[in-house]
This record gives sequence, structure tokens and C-alpha cells, in this order.
Amino acid sequence: MNIDLLVTQQGDAGLVCDFMFTSPLAGIMYDAETHQLNFEYSDMDVLELNIPVQDDLSETMLMIPSLQVGVIEHGQIQLSRQVPLLLLNDPLGGGLNMPKAASNSVTAFEAFLRNCISGQPVHRENLDADMGADASASVIGGINRAVLDFAPHLQRQKSLEARHGYQPTGPAPSTPGMGGGPAGGGGTYKPPPRRTDDDDTQY
Repeated sequence: MNIDLLVTQQGDAGLVCDFMFTSPLAGIMYDAETHQLNFEYSDMDVLELNIPVQDDLSETMLMIPSLQVGVIEHGQIQLSRQVPLLLLNDPLGGGLNMPKAASNSVTAFEAFLRNCISGQPVHRENLDADMGADASASVIGGINRAVLDFAPHLQRQKSLEARHGYQPTGPAPSTPGMGGGPAGGGGTYKPPPRRTDDDDTQY
């Protein structure tokens, strides 16, 4: 499984994976000291992500109560959820991130994905074995964010949300540098900076 951390200009953050979870994701833990992310699944299993969050993105992690989480396989979005974030060693003393139940909104995930402006890899399955293109390339690659392809079950949910007038909180405007257009749509996503053997700390 390969996972990228993405952020928007408005300070929202999310994780995009390229492989479906074998068990539902119950929560995400972030250690503010080590910058390490862990997945906690509903069956009590834990996945420790193997690339720390960069300093410039770590501050964002301290200010959000949850993360958008999506799974994209073969260019199609198969899962979208809003998963609570639990902080460890919070330098702000806690209180900003109170755990709550995971929720599910396709519209919120779509708005997030279309408005992401930067990101980095946070987990690579073959990190130790090979740091070639397969290990460092973006999970969402060159998909066009203006025409996101959702799996049929998510398309149905999206239609239901539209029928009931759901609007994501704080809709983001179009952003420069990402092929912006109306509603922050057009253009293809620029992959996170790539890590190389010569630089163990920069991506």
C-alpha cells in the first residue's frame, strides 16, 4: 500500500491510498514529536506509516480534528471517509482534537481532492527495497481532478447528497499553481516531491 498526505489552501488535510483496506479504518494517530502517522483499524490492527510528516505540513496536523481518507485504484475512487485524528504529544496541550466517530461524505472528499495544493508521500510499500519511480510516484498520478471517477456505489451516494442539498463546510476557491479554474477544478494533480537516495529528509 502506498499513501500520500495532501493539504488544501484552507488548511484541510487528507490521505489518499492506492489499495483498499482489509478492515474499516477507525482512527488515525499522529505523534507531534516524531511526526509519525499510524492507522488504527476496527479489528484492532495497526499500520505504522513509514515516512514522517514534513515540518511544513506538521503544523496543519495540529489544527484539524479529522482527515479526509480516500482509496483510488486504477484511477477510480473506491472509498471516501472522514476519519478522526488523535494527537499524541500535542505541544498545544490538547483540546483541539477530540476523537469522534468516522463519517462518510463523498461530496466533502471530492471538494477536498479538487482543492489540494501540496502534499508528500507518508507511506511506501517498497521504501526499503527500492526508491525508484514506483516507490516515489504520486498515488493519484496524473488523474484530472475536474472529472473525478467515482465507483458506482459512491456515485449513488453523491447523488443522494446532492438531492438533500449537502454542501461541504467552507467551499474552497480555485487555487493558483494547480491548473485552477471554476470551483478549483481543472488541471491534473502535481505529484508530491520525490524522495531520493541522496536526500533522506527532503521529498
